[in-house]
Amino acid sequence: MIEEDAERLRIEFLLPWYAAGTLSRSESDRVEKALAGDIELARRYALVLEELAETINLNEALGEPSASVAAKLFAAI
Repeated sequence: MIEEDAERLRIEFLLPWYAAGTLSRSESDRVEKALAGDIELARRYALVLEELAETINLNEALGEPSASVAAKLFAAI
């Protein structure tokens, strides 16, 4: 049971990267298999997807930096 809990926790830690599509094929397969067999893990994945969508929306709402900010950045570089 302890090893099963540890594996579930490892899968749960991978959920944000799975949602972003940045895992390797083997890691993605592990997550997909776990999601198919664990309702609570699937619920947590839904929360990760919601958070990802909110983060994207927030960042898009910020807009682009002004030209003066870009000029200052490039000058500093």
